Amino acid sequence: IVSTQVLMERGTETHMVPPRYEGLWRRTSIVRSNGSSDLTTQVWWFQSSRYHIDLRVPVDGLAINGFAGVTRVEGDRCEWRPSIAFPGLSRDNDAGFMHFHDADHLQETGVDDSYQEEWYREPTGTMHGVPLQDADADNEALGYIIVSQQWMAWACGRPSEPCEIVIYRRHQEWKAIASTKDVPVETPMRLRLEEVLEWKPNQLVHLPMAPGRQWRVVL
Repeated sequence: IVSTQVLMERGTETHMVPPRYEGLWRRTSIVRSNGSSDLTTQVWWFQSSRYHIDLRVPVDGLAINGFAGVTRVEGDRCEWRPSIAFPGLSRDNDAGFMHFHDADHLQETGVDDSYQEEWYREPTGTMHGVPLQDADADNEALGYIIVSQQWMAWACGRPSEPCEIVIYRRHQEWKAIASTKDVPVETPMRLRLEEVLEWKPNQLVHLPMAPGRQWRVVL
């Protein structure tokens, strides 16, 4: 079992993904080597300069899965190293070879050639990612927030348990549009991007999506 300390140390690596990876990517299709395919599952892949949050919601609402952590890119190989996940962390290596058709469309092929996914990038502007840790050291909960002017993803939980992931879209105020939680997601939520950009290392912050808890910024 990997300790919370090691997991957060992964999040503070200086390695950054190439800028062309940053943004909100939506999947249009996956075709697997066994002949099966999926054109309907809603997938949100938020990618900042270091961190990712990924949520996948099938149309029937069953078999939801998601994860959050650090992304590493070496050449055309992209690897996702989640620290928390829903319904749980996998022992499998999550990596693919990436081919950019153009700046906003890419194809991902599994390193084992077991699948091929097509992605397009939403016009979101710069994505800012921040890793957090529950201020209560005994809690061992980790958090990630990735946010732009109009889109935001939040993930939190202990590495040993199912995490929570929520996707928000902002018009005049934030509203949740998808989540791992089996609860209504229409409640408006306020958080300014400018606040997130002002956070400092080790600062304690309160988040409206996690009321009653303090989080320590890990940068």
